[in-house]
Amino acid sequence: MSDQQSKARNAAQRHKPLLSIRARLIVLALLAIVPLMFERVRDLEAARAEHTDAAYAQVMNLARRGADRQRENIYSIRALLQVAARVYAGLPADDVNCAQYLGEFTGSVPWLRNLSVAGPDGRIKCSTDPSVVGLNVADRPHFQDALTERDFSLSDYFVNTVHQEPSLVAAAPAVAENGTVRGVVLASINLQWMGEIAADATKQFGGSVLLFDDRGALVAASADAESLTGKNFADTPLLNAVLAGAEGTTAAAGIDGIRRIFGYVRVPWTRARLVVGLDDRAVHSGIDRELNIAYLQLALFGIFVLLIAWFGGEQLVVRPIRALVRTAARFGRGDLHVRAAEESWIAEFQPLAAALDDMAQKLAAREEELCIANQHLEELASLDGLTGLANRRGFDRELEQAWRHAGEKHEPLALMMIDIDHFKLYNDRYGHVAGDTCLRSVGETLSLVTLNSAVLVARYGGEEFALLLPGLDLERTAALAEEARKSIEDLLITHAESPGGHVTISVGVHAMVPEKFETAADLVEAADRALYEAKRHGRNRVVARTPLLLRAAS
Repeated sequence: MSDQQSKARNAAQRHKPLLSIRARLIVLALLAIVPLMFERVRDLEAARAEHTDAAYAQVMNLARRGADRQRENIYSIRALLQVAARVYAGLPADDVNCAQYLGEFTGSVPWLRNLSVAGPDGRIKCSTDPSVVGLNVADRPHFQDALTERDFSLSDYFVNTVHQEPSLVAAAPAVAENGTVRGVVLASINLQWMGEIAADATKQFGGSVLLFDDRGALVAASADAESLTGKNFADTPLLNAVLAGAEGTTAAAGIDGIRRIFGYVRVPWTRARLVVGLDDRAVHSGIDRELNIAYLQLALFGIFVLLIAWFGGEQLVVRPIRALVRTAARFGRGDLHVRAAEESWIAEFQPLAAALDDMAQKLAAREEELCIANQHLEELASLDGLTGLANRRGFDRELEQAWRHAGEKHEPLALMMIDIDHFKLYNDRYGHVAGDTCLRSVGETLSLVTLNSAVLVARYGGEEFALLLPGLDLERTAALAEEARKSIEDLLITHAESPGGHVTISVGVHAMVPEKFETAADLVEAADRALYEAKRHGRNRVVARTPLLLRAAS
């Protein structure tokens, strides 16, 4: 055992706390009553939430079912009207059996109140309902849309003036072969689907089904609100929520003053909203009373628990835990030299303190290993695996550093951009293995020639190399580049596809003293332009020019 651990143990024995962990557990056992009460309240709240969620799901399901029924009806009536309109358009102009013809189409369709034909002037010529013959519907938007657009059209919900019932009218133009509109076939649709939805909703929880137009007027309703049909409720909280979106849920007072859980959807093909509500009190019956009792019990036990926690919790449990947390937090901030065992702990906390210290030691050792490994990986990531030279990433990093240093010293920084001439042809003729050998030979030769001048020799990419030479001006760099070009030529690496029969290089050189508005990219661009000029003028040469001359040459 180390001296530090011995001192910590002696200090712990001298300052032994008044209560052991077992005594503290007795106090915690008393506090266990409160979590039980919280659990009960949470279960009751969860049950209430489940009831609410189920109610929301139920009203949305009913509302969507109604919308789906409406959508199915509209699809069916559109198909029926389009067929009826085509057939009517082909009938003789003086056909007197129009009503009989329409009756054959209606058949036993339960949601179809009547089928009529209006002439282009809007006057109803014939109908399965004789009471509407002669009515003028020329001012109805659905009639006008069908007549002008020559396509299926649908009205919004309205109260039928003949039957005094909520209705929806569909229209389809009867277009003759010569392109003229002979008339418009109209279908009056009843709200049978709404009655079915209302029957399902009113079976439980005081359900209510309402149909509003886009201005907030009640068009139709289940029996509980049927007497309010025709009134406008646009200024009520319910309608403010319902008219704000295409579909959703809300909890608000209904038009009869009873608070309900509502689900609403926009009725397909119309601007009307179908609203289904369930009585909030009926949905939560029994749950609220149990919740009130549970909250009262929780308040009583809470006072008792607060007294215990106020006088004993801080000293008995919280302070030691906070001390350990502070130590662990310091570990997390990187302070791995702090030791928890330096403080005095009761016997039950000492193993935890020792474990924290052991963890800190291992983390410190691991951190050191990671630093070494990261340095090694950083070096590997900056090297080209084939030539052993720096790669593009290493070059870019060194270039930024050299550029910054040259700017601070106000010294020139030179760059050679080198390209092996006709290297693709070399690869094609001798193979990639020979190509790799050639790249390594060129890289080694460039490194040897510029050993005393270049701070970095890098494989810039493919068959291209880059040499960074700080402190050299353009003239000295050009001379060194010529020496490098000659050295590569003297290697006498056979290259049958090259004009000279051997591997050669082209070199672009540039040097500059960094100024305020210049960047390292300007140096690279200038050297690259020089390399391009060397290749354009026959290769196996060195080109070193100023940026102005380079621009003129390009």
